[in-house]
Amino acid sequence: MEAVAATAAPADVDARARAGDREAFASLYGPHFEGVYDYVLRVVGERELAAEVVRSTFAKVQREFAEQGSDVAPWLFATARSAVLDALRYRRDRNGDVREALKFTGVDGDRVPDANVVFDRELVELVWDTAAALPRDEYSLLALHVRHDLAVDAIAEQLGLNGTAATRLTRSRETFDEAVLCDLVARRGRHNCAELDIHVRQDDRRAVTQHIQRCAQCQQSSRAFVSPTEVLGSLARMAPAKSLRREVFRRARRGRLFGML
Repeated sequence: MEAVAATAAPADVDARARAGDREAFASLYGPHFEGVYDYVLRVVGERELAAEVVRSTFAKVQREFAEQGSDVAPWLFATARSAVLDALRYRRDRNGDVREALKFTGVDGDRVPDANVVFDRELVELVWDTAAALPRDEYSLLALHVRHDLAVDAIAEQLGLNGTAATRLTRSRETFDEAVLCDLVARRGRHNCAELDIHVRQDDRRAVTQHIQRCAQCQQSSRAFVSPTEVLGSLARMAPAKSLRREVFRRARRGRLFGML
């Protein structure tokens, strides 16, 4: 999936929001609410903590909105990333790492790169299991680009990555794709390659990976699969409780838009 640059807010809405119009503020940030919730929940893996992080994220943007530019999405998601990583560090220090048994593998038919992916549960589950196993810092960066369509330049600017953003994201995508594809070839292409089948039966993951990297036949098999990062980008958003959205934007209407709530 090709990332796109953030779209600037309409000038009249942006101007009204900066003048203190809370409804205008909600119209700018409301369309991103479900995306932010999905982003946060997939990183933390637990609904209660996700709701806390979403509340703190929107509270921060409400306080600091007047200082920001009109491209709201990059700043909003960067704020969410900072809040979610802080929350994870706090939780690990006190409670360890806890994840709920949530189902993250629904597929959005409007974003899926190939209609067959909808019915390929093994592929979809493998893609998400691989993503969920990534270090949270790495997944939280990859998801900005792959799942939430933020351009590399926008990510770099908001996260202060300078020239390293493109390199980090490229490597992250390549590593992710390679990990998923190796598993797929090992599962579905082993009987087309005797040497690969031996490594799989020996349960030697390193040998499997090294073999696939150098075997022309296995490389050809891997090219038959849909890009794993595109599948990751097509996973359906996790829906927040309607009450959470009402709570967040009710606070915006009741509070002082550019001050503490």
